[in-house]
Amino acid sequence: MTDPVRKILIVGGGSAGWMAAAYLSRALSDTVAIELVESEAVGTVGVGEATIPPIREFNRLAGIDEVEFVKATDATFKVGIEFENWGAPGDRYLHAFGHVGQELDAMVRLHHWWLLGKQAGGKDYPQWQELFLGRAAADLDRFAIDQRPGSELSRLLPHAYHFDSLSYGRYLRKIAEDRGVKRTEGQIVAIHRDPETGDVTGVSLDGGAMLEADFFIDCSGFRSLVLGEAMEVPFDDWSHWLPADRAVVVQTENEGAALSPITRATAHSVGWQWRIPLQSRTGNGHVYSSAFSSDDEARDRLLSTVSGALRGDPRLIRFKTGRRKNAWSGNVVGIGLAAGFLEPLESTSIHLVQASLERLVELFPTKAIDPLLRDRFNTQTQQEWEQVRDFVIAHYAVTQRDDSEFWRHCRTMELPEALSTILDLWRPHGSLAIDGGHLFQLSSWTSLLLGQNLEPDQPHPATARAQPQPIADRIAHIASSLRKSAEGLPDHRQFLARMAGTPS
Repeated sequence: MTDPVRKILIVGGGSAGWMAAAYLSRALSDTVAIELVESEAVGTVGVGEATIPPIREFNRLAGIDEVEFVKATDATFKVGIEFENWGAPGDRYLHAFGHVGQELDAMVRLHHWWLLGKQAGGKDYPQWQELFLGRAAADLDRFAIDQRPGSELSRLLPHAYHFDSLSYGRYLRKIAEDRGVKRTEGQIVAIHRDPETGDVTGVSLDGGAMLEADFFIDCSGFRSLVLGEAMEVPFDDWSHWLPADRAVVVQTENEGAALSPITRATAHSVGWQWRIPLQSRTGNGHVYSSAFSSDDEARDRLLSTVSGALRGDPRLIRFKTGRRKNAWSGNVVGIGLAAGFLEPLESTSIHLVQASLERLVELFPTKAIDPLLRDRFNTQTQQEWEQVRDFVIAHYAVTQRDDSEFWRHCRTMELPEALSTILDLWRPHGSLAIDGGHLFQLSSWTSLLLGQNLEPDQPHPATARAQPQPIADRIAHIASSLRKSAEGLPDHRQFLARMAGTPS
């Protein structure tokens, strides 16, 4: 029998490192010793974090209680992402989580019927986003959870979170250490590799200690200390599709009693700005391209649009969009920023960490690493990253903006082949060229494409069996029913107060 992996060394802490420690210590239990090495002297990005609904499954599998998590991480709830000024200046749409309020037909999807009804709907015809409960809930700052299995509310209003990423890391650290994960303080000064196999055998710390392991998880951030530097895995640069390479970030005090359960992504003349509301503060950041804007201009754009008193000075973060060509090389797997970076437009950073950890557990090797496991991991990881990348690129490509050099570049750039196929099939037919494994399914793509004014040329041919006016009436009824349902939900801030004892 091949020797099992007996020890894992996680290089780097932060959200990614402690997510790995908490998850692997639960999944591998007592069979593998886990050690994490990090240095207090090495800072982390540490901005407010927005997530998507799969984070709930990660927390469940990692043994995390939702109420304790909300208390410990300054968390709020999230039902979607609101995009402003993306299709054209003044536009606004919500990428809501969950399903449409009601399908009209078992065989033809609702967006086709919505297109048919629009022919007779008039000026008060509901926008596509109004057919999701998240739109009305966000407008009214309402939110609730129904824990009953198969509840209608959980189907129509699934949730994610906003939370403080540094607090999340500390919370996960306690969980992981309670399960036996060992934390070692120190900066890595050397990485040692087997001269024959090329595998990493250990790392040396600045204090002289040597840490050895059978398997290594690189969570060292943008530097990619083990996967990128030691294993020399090249970086695949995607900046020709996603030219933003910087972000300026600042925290502000919360203003007013309302606490909206959404992330806001507001497009500017160059790039865009996020707004992430936590219980005690608001996280703000402006993502932009240094090829189209100076740092001072970006800082001014951010500070002229935030609300609330500043908590500290703005910070500048430099990055490059892309990924390591292989996330698993030898006996090293890169997780999080060590594996690559996609701007946080669709709040996927934490999810990509989560997906890699779930995939690693499924394909976990012995000491004699089977190349089939490694190659499967790399293939699936590449596919997921590229699919998410293309969804992010679509926000820039599907625009009518012509008000700056930045937007003219985005709307005319050559697109990845897979994304071109999706758009080419959507424009004439309203069909989507995506498979069941894609993170973003029909509701997400319709929210983006219809929200940014890219309507198909015609509805599905099967809708010809109906007249537009009756369909328009039914569409209006769905929107009205969802609005009434949202009115019955509690205020978001009050729900937090009742659930977790937070200030109301």
